[in-house]
Amino acid sequence: MAGVSTESRLALAEAFEQRFAADASTTTSNELFAVANLLDGNGALRRGLTDPSREAEQRRGIAASVLEGKVYPSVRELVTFAAGSRWSAERDLADALEHVAVLAAAAAAERRGGAEAVTAVLEDLLRFAGVVEADARLQNALTDQRATAEAKKRLTGEVVSLRTPEGRELVNQAVEHPRGALPAALAERFAEVLVAIQRRSIAKVTVSAPLDDQRRERLQRALSSIYGKDLALDLTVDPEIIGGIKVQVGDDVIDGSVMARISDLGRAMTAS
Repeated sequence: MAGVSTESRLALAEAFEQRFAADASTTTSNELFAVANLLDGNGALRRGLTDPSREAEQRRGIAASVLEGKVYPSVRELVTFAAGSRWSAERDLADALEHVAVLAAAAAAERRGGAEAVTAVLEDLLRFAGVVEADARLQNALTDQRATAEAKKRLTGEVVSLRTPEGRELVNQAVEHPRGALPAALAERFAEVLVAIQRRSIAKVTVSAPLDDQRRERLQRALSSIYGKDLALDLTVDPEIIGGIKVQVGDDVIDGSVMARISDLGRAMTAS
């Protein structure tokens, strides 16, 4: 049955790309996230839009009625389209809307600044994830159920430098509405969507000391050369790391014990 939701999710993403991506904005993204959050918190509505015993037209009618005048027409149309599809589990619909919300943020960035802007959004997400994963106290603060969403959002702005409006929107979503995930993990999931759009891969890199932008760029180029494909860096600092660096790309892990490859990376990071 999982294949049913996969097919519906792909159909929703395709509908977005073909009909709505060209005009997408951060508001489009925010409203799609808001609908996903609404479904998470409203079991009756969630069941009404995913119940396979209801006719597709009836499910679409419920979505259209609930969202009338509350969201962009394009968002209403996307959710209505999704409600008419089949879903293996109730949560799958909200997950698919979350996915399209990330696509909308990427489309907004591309409209604003082309492929470079999308890359900058990706870097924002990975920077946030790296900073949070390296600081246990920060992780605890962002998952503290006693703290308000606004307080968590404010804390994020104080400790992580986010350079793009779309990056801030996606990180704020991960912090304020993590949907049962850890904020850093959700940001990484969003990053994976952007990586797939750009047909890139992610290198999870742990280093013993922070890297400035120049050394980070050299490392990215060196790893891309080693693996023969364009890589985005998910960078974490751990002073205890053996050999000063650890890299994971897919199932491949290299660390300080693999001296030949590490030597290549070291030279790339320190070369003038």
